[in-house]
Formats: sequence, C-alpha cells, structure tokens
Amino acid sequence: MSEMNAFYEKLDELFDGGDLAAIEAYIMGAVAEAPEGGAERAALLNELAGFFRGISRFDESEQAFLESLGLFELNGMGASLEYATVLLNLAGLYRIKGEPDKAIEMFLNAMKKLEDAGEAESYAYISILNNISLAYQGKNEYAIALGYAQKALELMRNGGGGAHEIAVSLNNIAAIRIGLGELDAAGELISEALSVYDGMEEENVHHAAALTTKAVLLVRTGDYQGALRGFQESLALVKRFFGENIEYAVCKRNISDVFELLGDIPAAVAELSDAVTIMSRILGLDHQNVKNMRDKLIALEVKLP
Repeated sequence: MSEMNAFYEKLDELFDGGDLAAIEAYIMGAVAEAPEGGAERAALLNELAGFFRGISRFDESEQAFLESLGLFELNGMGASLEYATVLLNLAGLYRIKGEPDKAIEMFLNAMKKLEDAGEAESYAYISILNNISLAYQGKNEYAIALGYAQKALELMRNGGGGAHEIAVSLNNIAAIRIGLGELDAAGELISEALSVYDGMEEENVHHAAALTTKAVLLVRTGDYQGALRGFQESLALVKRFFGENIEYAVCKRNISDVFELLGDIPAAVAELSDAVTIMSRILGLDHQNVKNMRDKLIALEVKLP
C-alpha cells in the first residue's frame, strides 16, 4: 500500500470516529512531514483545507487551498485533474461563505480545465455541475440551477458514479423543485434519495442535506412536527461529522422557524439565539446573514410571553 493510500485509509477511520481534534492533528502532521514544494504536500493541503471548510474555519481553509494550488502550479500541474479538483473545492468554499458569483466563476474555470484534460465525465466534473447548481440556487435562479443538476444526474446514471453520488444529485434536484413550487415532484425525488442513504451500511455525511430537504418540503406541506424531527436528525448528523459549523447554525435557524410555526416562541428564541452565536463566530458580526438573523431574533423576542 502506498503512503498516500495508507494516509487516506487512516483518515477514513478517524472520520468514522468523529474526533475532530484527532483528525486535524493527523492531517497537520502529514502536511508537516511531506517534502517541501512537492505535489504530495499539495494534495495533503487540499485535504486540510477541506477539513477546515467542513468545520467552518474559512480563513484557514482558503489559505490552505491557495497554497495547494500554488504548489501544483510549481510542479507543472496547472492543467491537471488534481489542480481542477482543488479549484472546485475552493469555489465550494466561496459558495458556502455566501459569495455565489465568485464561486460560479471559479467553478466554470475548473470545468474548462477538466474539459481540456478529457475529464468531462469524471466524478470531479459531475461534482462541479452539482455545485454550480447549488450556487445558482443561492441566487434563487432555479431554472438555471435545474439545468446543471439534471446534467449531473444524467452523467451519474450513465455510469459516472455510484448510489451515493446519485443520491446527492437527486437531493439537489428535489431542492430545486421545491424552489420552483413543484412539491409532488420534489417529494418523489427526495424519497428516492433518502432510500439510498437508509440502505447504506455506514452513515453518510450527505444524509444530513437530504434530511434537511425533506424537512423543508414538510414545512411547505404543513407537517410541522415531521419537519421538526427531520431538522433535528439533520442537526445531529452535522454535529457528528463537523461540529458546530455553519450548516449546524443554519439547521438551528430552521428549527427555530418550525418552533415559531408551532407557536412555541421560547423554544424558537432559544434555537435562534444559538444560531446567531455560532454564525457570528464564523462570519463576524458585520456579515449580512448574521445581521438578518439578529433582526429576526429581536422580532421573536418581542413575542415572548
């Protein structure tokens, strides 16, 4: 077994254990031991950046992604699949941070590099399609998002990925259908996605996103208790894999919204207060998303009995 294969095998074991501190220490140690200026170090920095992104340490994530890109360029790999994959991951960081236009520009750059490298049916290419779709959803441009998501699913079904990857695409399209108001179609898609996750031997990190989509659909159809259970299940999974990251805060906000719909204002205030605290720590007090959540919290507190 190669050194990198051994690294990834051990990393998978650590992720299964859920000890974030141990994961960080392991990746940091591998980066420190890797030869300076080499492609191996670039690959390890990409892993470190992805980990930081997952736990919402965005500045450190961006720095590591950029260092990884620089090393690949230094090694003459600026047109490689590896380089395009890091571009994809960095673009995903900007999407999560709420910078969809910057993300889309970088996704398209990565897509062009993969096409030039003859990788237009690769997993990385399909991932770009799904991520561009998510970025357009962030802009509420659902028709454009749908085109990219459907192309991703088509490539998946034609042999570009396994059951897990297909489930990701199904969830993506379901979320778009909800945005378009096509609730019956969304329900069929998300049920298919959840059946894939339910059949997996080990819990999958993307299961949380599918549970959230189902919960959003249940809110739209008036099943608030079902939605609450779904959001709470998603919250637990996010915390297990990533701790209290930005997705965790968003899930807390969603739970607050459902408690408000159920008329439980004290619970709604408690959940949203947690969300504001976490989001403020990650994005800073001046970020527009934080300001919006703080304004909503003030409005909720007025309703307290």
